[in-house]
Amino acid sequence: MNKYKELEHKAAGHDGTLTDDEGLLVFKPALTQEIDFYKAVHQLSTASNADDSFSNGDVPLYSWMPTFLGVLDEGTTTTTTESDGAAVPQYVLEDPHMDSTILKQVVEDTDKITLNKKKYIVLENLLHGFKKPNVLDIKLGKILYDENATADKRQRLTMVSNTTTSSTLGFRICGMKIRQNSVTDYLSQDHYENDFNNYVFINKKFGRTRTQKDIKDAFKLYFGADTLSKERISSLLTIFLQRLQLFYNTLLNQEIRMISSSLLFIYETDSDRWDILNNEDSMLRDNFLQSDDDDDDDDDDDEYEGEDNEVLTAKNSRLKHSQLSSMSLIDFAHSKFTPGQGYDENVIEGVESLIQKFKDLIEDHNGTL
Repeated sequence: MNKYKELEHKAAGHDGTLTDDEGLLVFKPALTQEIDFYKAVHQLSTASNADDSFSNGDVPLYSWMPTFLGVLDEGTTTTTTESDGAAVPQYVLEDPHMDSTILKQVVEDTDKITLNKKKYIVLENLLHGFKKPNVLDIKLGKILYDENATADKRQRLTMVSNTTTSSTLGFRICGMKIRQNSVTDYLSQDHYENDFNNYVFINKKFGRTRTQKDIKDAFKLYFGADTLSKERISSLLTIFLQRLQLFYNTLLNQEIRMISSSLLFIYETDSDRWDILNNEDSMLRDNFLQSDDDDDDDDDDDEYEGEDNEVLTAKNSRLKHSQLSSMSLIDFAHSKFTPGQGYDENVIEGVESLIQKFKDLIEDHNGTL
């Protein structure tokens, strides 16, 4: 049986991104430059002084990125089918960075994936642990092409930038995957399609038609979850603003260039989960490499003994996943380190604009409380 499926709740990006049955990992078709960037960041994260920036109050770049686990590639090892005896390529995991039962099982099961002879980068699934997430993909930068782009591509992406908020604000909404709310009813039919389980997929046409005047309304659409109180929405706006400010400081210390990278915003719309976590959110994502440690302590089982399965499952989930929202940096097909060239002004400008928009959102929202 195939244990892999298309990633659910994806707000934007290309098709072909897979996840496993448990939703722990993501298998993303990747180009060599993106793989190299992840490897370089991983090497920095495992260096002896990797935690120095934390001690200085700054957040290192890797803390904003999905955990990199390795590259799934077609290897030279072959297996034989039982039907006709023909040799079939077996996919192997190169450069693994996680020694765990999960990753070992991935290697054993890779021959069951239809990968079409592509390289897949293996990452943590940023959606794992969320029950009913709202997802927003924001592309950063005014310049949307790198030095390797053809003349036609440069012309096309320049036009995209010049006719959207990419040029005016330094960022553009690429897409959303959100639960239906009182605002989605007023969307243009060209900008969305209904999905299963009361979800709405808001496409790139929506983002490309936003302007400086109505971009704030687009964020209000994203944060328009009818299931959450105004106080909870206020806390979300505040923590996302704080994340953006921390991320801004991170970028000031990085000599990198990132073309067409995105910030992925996720928050939980299930009010029961907010109750379970007592409205307590964490600034940074849980450490994925530690999130699957054994939770077999008898004390935990005794604490919840006698409770029904649903409550027990929810409380166990609280132990493994302590977030109600997250903000992550994704998509590095055109990213690289550029020593000696300073920080990336193209991306910095977009983050500055986002910080101001969230300040405006908080002011507007608190005025309605």
